[in-house]
Amino acid sequence: MLLENGIWISRQSPRKSGNGAALFLDRDGVIIKDTNYISRAEDVALEHGTVEMLQWARDVGIAIVVVTNQSGIARGMFDWTEFAAVEAEIARQLSAQGVHTDLTIACAFHEDHTPDFGDAQARWRKPGPAMLELGASMVSADLAASWMVGDRASDIGAAANAGLTGAIHVQTGHGAKASEAALALAQEGFVVTSVADPMAALQILRDAFASKSA
Repeated sequence: MLLENGIWISRQSPRKSGNGAALFLDRDGVIIKDTNYISRAEDVALEHGTVEMLQWARDVGIAIVVVTNQSGIARGMFDWTEFAAVEAEIARQLSAQGVHTDLTIACAFHEDHTPDFGDAQARWRKPGPAMLELGASMVSADLAASWMVGDRASDIGAAANAGLTGAIHVQTGHGAKASEAALALAQEGFVVTSVADPMAALQILRDAFASKSA
């Protein structure tokens, strides 16, 4: 479904957070390989470690929320129909591996390509916090107990602005170019770590939640 013409919301399961936390994931460069404004289902390929990370989150009762900027729509490079086809292929590949996400929220706004772009649109587009805030409300999660995994500094910024406990920057996708900027967003009460890929992020998440429950 679409909200306000520039926001997409699709729910893959009715599951809500079982332990108060959500795992927020960027899509391109985290769940799937980033091919630069992906718009064709045949280009979808899962990132290394994606399946294992999703399976772990499900095993420990953490809701999985995908939050993705999709400015290719505002730029006229593809439309919501093509976006939906990519989403369907991602769901198919994840299902074939026995996993799925719970909720996807996508933002098509861009400051240079959305007419009358202003503060309201900026709150939705990462590093704005609105997608994470909406996601947390829909899966009954506590933002302060939640984590983000992303490949851009804007992902980490969104996590900080939404009040998450921490974020993991992966060097897949655009991540190799953004490590320094992402790490610079760490602050008191908000941990930022940079790792190679989602498989390495999984170990950080395991350790973080193990220490929380200890």
